[in-house]
Amino acid sequence: MQLVTRQREGEFGRGGWILLRGWDCGGAPGSPGLISKQENAFWVIAGPPLCPVGRGQCHPTRTGLAGTRLLGHLALAVVLLLLLALVVDVAVLAVRRLGEIPVTPGIPEFLACPEAWVGYNRVCYYLSRDEGTWEQAQNWCSELGASLAVLSDNEMGFLFRLNGNLDYWLGLRRRGERLQWVDGSSYNSSVPVLGDSECVYLGHRRFRSGLCSAQRPYLCNRPQDRLE
Repeated sequence: MQLVTRQREGEFGRGGWILLRGWDCGGAPGSPGLISKQENAFWVIAGPPLCPVGRGQCHPTRTGLAGTRLLGHLALAVVLLLLLALVVDVAVLAVRRLGEIPVTPGIPEFLACPEAWVGYNRVCYYLSRDEGTWEQAQNWCSELGASLAVLSDNEMGFLFRLNGNLDYWLGLRRRGERLQWVDGSSYNSSVPVLGDSECVYLGHRRFRSGLCSAQRPYLCNRPQDRLE
């Protein structure tokens, strides 16, 4: 495409013109024709192109029309590809942001035990120095908001180290042929209970059974309190 840079009255008519090859102006094939007229500094289509004076009437050639259609199809294809790429980018960004949603950590839980109690594994233990029967010990633990101790295997090692040389009543009692904790659960630990008596106490690294009327210190436990 060539831009006319000068104006000559009578040769190109009035105004400025854009010259485009592919128009037949009655001369040799491929000679330039005029298709656009400059008005107010804008180039606009002004109908069928005018030829220079004396050159005959301009007619679009088949080559020029085919090229125009091809360019239109290419432009449409480029626009569609750009839109597709934009949709893919938005989808990828949305997935990434979804995976990066911050997870708010839970509020830490602060637990505590009353004074003179020992905390372990979210449980508070009270080792009494007072002595009483098994029934009395259970009542005294209840007054403290607890019960005679119900133990799990992972707590036994801790209490074996804690009790020293004293024997403490536990919340374990023989009911017929089986041992049962005061919370109603059956005793299923691998730690053996020595003796055939009814009430069980914590001895030196052993569980032993004895008469429920015997006077012994006692071990209470309850869940740790949550601080507000």
